[in-house]
Amino acid sequence: MTPVYDCHKMTRRLLDLLEAANQDRDSQIEQAEELLDQRGEILPGIQPPFTEEEQQLGREINLMNQEIEAHLQKLSQAVKEDLREVSVKKQSMGKYSNPYEALQTDGVFYDKRN
Repeated sequence: MTPVYDCHKMTRRLLDLLEAANQDRDSQIEQAEELLDQRGEILPGIQPPFTEEEQQLGREINLMNQEIEAHLQKLSQAVKEDLREVSVKKQSMGKYSNPYEALQTDGVFYDKRN
């Protein structure tokens, strides 16, 4: 098979993986990284001239790439939201364990007679 066919196959597998919403997100990210690495190794081998069929596959690859980017953006946003939630929980637990830590000391009176 030519590199265009291989790239198309890898891109299809990546898109199918990202569209599968029932998987664990961590394993989905690991598998996506593996597929992206494998596809990255194939890309330098794609050289013109292209047949009509390879050109059609190239157009399909471009369309799939747009969908892949949208899925990766959603995945990235979900990870960022989880990190934000963890940060808020950590901060609220800190306030719960030491409620007097955040008190302001403004307006303290010092007696100089002693």
